[in-house]
Amino acid sequence: MTVRFFPGSKKQKTSLVAGFLDQFHVDHEMVVADHLKSNAFHHVGTDPALEVDGDMYVDPNVDALKKIFNVS
Repeated sequence: MTVRFFPGSKKQKTSLVAGFLDQFHVDHEMVVADHLKSNAFHHVGTDPALEVDGDMYVDPNVDALKKIFNVS
């Protein structure tokens, strides 16, 4: 499973997603704007986003994260 985390500028939402990834030990790549290529599809909005195996999830809540990663 390939997981890329795009932090947003909204700190509370970003920390919620980051905390979930840490709590459940999800191996992920943190993507920052400096590392994005100009021709690649990317998320640069204010809400955090996750790309999981090519599927993009923008601003997922805890319930959505549990479904995405199959945890209870």
